[in-house]
Amino acid sequence: MEFFKYLFDSDSVAVIGASNTPGTWGFGVMNTLFSSSKKRKIWPVTKSASEVLGIKAYRSIIEVPEEVDFAVISVPASEVPGVMRQCVEKEVNSALIISGGLAESGEDGARIEEKVVQIARLGGLRFIGPNSMGHADTSSDFSTLAWLREIKKGPIGFISQSGTYGERLVNTALAAGLGFSKFISSGNEADLHLEDYLECLAQDEDTQIIALYVEGLREGRRFFNLAKEITRKKPIVVLKSGRTEGSSRAAMSHTSALSGSDIVYDAAFRQAGVTRVEDDDQLFDVTTALLQLPLPRGNRVGILTEGGGIGVMAAEACERAGLKIPRLSPSTMDRLNSILPSRWSHGNPVDMTDVITSGKLVTFSCLQEVMEGWTVDAAMVIGGLGVETYFRFFMTSPSEKLAHLADLLAEEERKGPDLLNELVYTLQKPVVAVKLIPEAVHEPEIYDLLRRKGIPVYPNPQRAATALAYLVQRHEYLESLGQGEQVYGKVAVAIGHP
Repeated sequence: MEFFKYLFDSDSVAVIGASNTPGTWGFGVMNTLFSSSKKRKIWPVTKSASEVLGIKAYRSIIEVPEEVDFAVISVPASEVPGVMRQCVEKEVNSALIISGGLAESGEDGARIEEKVVQIARLGGLRFIGPNSMGHADTSSDFSTLAWLREIKKGPIGFISQSGTYGERLVNTALAAGLGFSKFISSGNEADLHLEDYLECLAQDEDTQIIALYVEGLREGRRFFNLAKEITRKKPIVVLKSGRTEGSSRAAMSHTSALSGSDIVYDAAFRQAGVTRVEDDDQLFDVTTALLQLPLPRGNRVGILTEGGGIGVMAAEACERAGLKIPRLSPSTMDRLNSILPSRWSHGNPVDMTDVITSGKLVTFSCLQEVMEGWTVDAAMVIGGLGVETYFRFFMTSPSEKLAHLADLLAEEERKGPDLLNELVYTLQKPVVAVKLIPEAVHEPEIYDLLRRKGIPVYPNPQRAATALAYLVQRHEYLESLGQGEQVYGKVAVAIGHP
C-alpha cells in the first residue's frame, strides 16, 4: 500500500485541466493546493492558458520538466483515457479523477471508464474516482477539495461515496467543532474501492474513529472481514442509504453503486460490529459520543432536569431508544433530599425545580449524586446550566444584588465541567447534556466548557438518548468479543466550538 503515501502526501502535483476562471474545478483545486502550509511543486496543465494563477502552464503532463507524484484530472470524460495514458507515460504514482459523465451516466460512459482502468492498471497507477469531489489529509495539509478549503485537524477518518453530500457531512461535523484526519470522496470507485481506504484508515495512527457514507459496496465480503477486525480497536460508524427501492435506483445512477438488500447490509453490519446510524445528525452525534465518552456498563439512565415536562420527554426518548429509566437507590434519594427543596420530583427523572432563585447552584452536586448511584449506568442533564445568561437575558433590569449573585453563580458553574469530567472517568459512566432552550438566547459559555471537557451537548433529548443507546450497543458488542472492559474516549477530545 505504498501508493497511499503519494495519495495523501505528494511533493509534486499536476493539475490537468487547471484554469484561471473562478468557479471552475481547475481553479478551485489550484487555489486549494496553493493555500497549503506545506510547499509543494504544483504544475498546471492546460491548453487554454500559458499561465495559471501566475504559474507557467504546460499543454500536457509530458511537458512538465520534473517528476510528478500525483495528478488531479479535471477534463471532459472523453479526454480522460488520453490523459491517463500520458500520466502512465510520465510515471505518475497516483491520481484523482474529478471528471464525471462516466459509468454513472450510462453504457457509453461505462466503456470510457473501463478503458481508463485498463490503461492505469497496465501502467501500475492507482487512482481515486472518477466522479470524485476530492480528498484531504490534515496531517500533511494536502487537499484537492475545490470547495472545502479549511478542514480542522482531528481524529475522524471519513470516506464518502457521495461528493456533495460528503461535503455537507464534513461541514456538519465542522460546525459541531469536530475535526478530521482524512477525508475521501471515493466517487465511482473504478480503481480504488471504499474497502481500500478502509484498510488504510485502519492502519492510520491519526485516525481514532472511522465514519462512512455508503451507497453500495463493491467488495462486500472484504468489507465484512476488514470491519470485523477493525471494530475491535476502532469504531466504524456508517450512514448507509438505499433502504427504499427509490433510493437504491438513485444510488445506481449517482455513482454506479449497486445498493443491494438492506436487510443483508443490516445483518452484516451488526455481525461486524459496525454502528449503523439513520441520518447525518446521528452520524456525528454518535461519533462525538464514541470519541469522548467511556462506554456504559449497562443501559440504565439517570435524568436530571430543570422542569417536569422535559423530563417526561427525555424519559420517553430514552425508553424508545432501548434504554431504561431505573428507580434511584434509597441512598441517592436521601442525598438529593438534603440538597433540593421538598417539592423536587422524588424520582427519576430528577426535577430539581429550583437551581437559581435559592441563591445556590445545585446542578453539579445533584448530577454527582445521580451518577454515583448504583442503579445508574449513564446520565443526561437538561437545564440547570447557563445561570449567568439566565440573569442577564431574562431579567430586564437586574438589581445590583442580583447581578452580584449572577457573577458568583457563574464563577461556581465554571468549576462544574472539571468536576464532571473527573466523575465520568472515575465512575466510567457517560454523561450527555441537552440544551433546555436551544435557540432563544446566545449559547451560554457553560456548554462550550462542557464540550471542551468531553461532555457532548445535544439540542434535544431524542438525539442525546440515541447517542447513549449507541454507546450501549458498542459496549455490548465488545462484551460479546470478551472485550467488555475496553473503553474509548479515556482522554477528552478538545473540541473548539465556533
